[in-house]
Amino acid sequence: MMTPYGSAHLMMLGCTILFYIAGCIVCRKSCRLVQNIIFIVITILCCSGIFFRYAMSLKFDFSNINWTTLFTQMLQVCNFNFILLPLMLVPRFELARQYGMFFSMFAAMTAHTSVSSSFRNLEWYNITVLNSWLNHMFAVALPMFMIAARRTKPKLNFVLLVAICVFGYFTGVAIISHFLIEGGMLIPENSFSFIYDRGQTAGFDLFYKIWPKDYFYLWLIFPFLIIYFYILAIAFKKYKVYIY
Repeated sequence: MMTPYGSAHLMMLGCTILFYIAGCIVCRKSCRLVQNIIFIVITILCCSGIFFRYAMSLKFDFSNINWTTLFTQMLQVCNFNFILLPLMLVPRFELARQYGMFFSMFAAMTAHTSVSSSFRNLEWYNITVLNSWLNHMFAVALPMFMIAARRTKPKLNFVLLVAICVFGYFTGVAIISHFLIEGGMLIPENSFSFIYDRGQTAGFDLFYKIWPKDYFYLWLIFPFLIIYFYILAIAFKKYKVYIY
């Protein structure tokens, strides 16, 4: 059964770390063509996994695709950021790469350390658990492997811009969620928005306890995010990259 830091959780976490290490080594030693293939495959797997989970309800049935559920699930922090991964494959779209390294990777990593409430009492091999875990794993792998391949790195001059983009994303989702609920299309309990459904994520729950106001509790996250962004950028300040 999947319980926080139980045997199944630690097993999956250990296998994931080994996957990251092996992938970084392979990408570091591979030619650019092989690196590009790895990046593209990871991106397709991640985006396809999200589509399979929310548009197809984890069933191999293309005749019953639910676009409404897919759209509303994009209001969750990770899902929306994951579908931006293809933009990281565009060499000159530096903002997408910086956003992916600073925030998308960070957001995805949280799923490895805090077991979702939807996983409780499920076996590790349950399709719900595997799909979600792999989606998050690939979302972390793409920016991590690109850094290992020296194709990009976190940059100091993008820290504030990425923070502004994240704030804009949070605010945009808040507005969309509000109008969908006001219009009767959703209710807070099934809005799928991080504003109402924190998924029992440790960080979100903690901040909500400190400031129990929907949306506004997210403001408490930004000082920590910006500090993390700066530490990450400083750590890679002298790291040489070869984008083209």
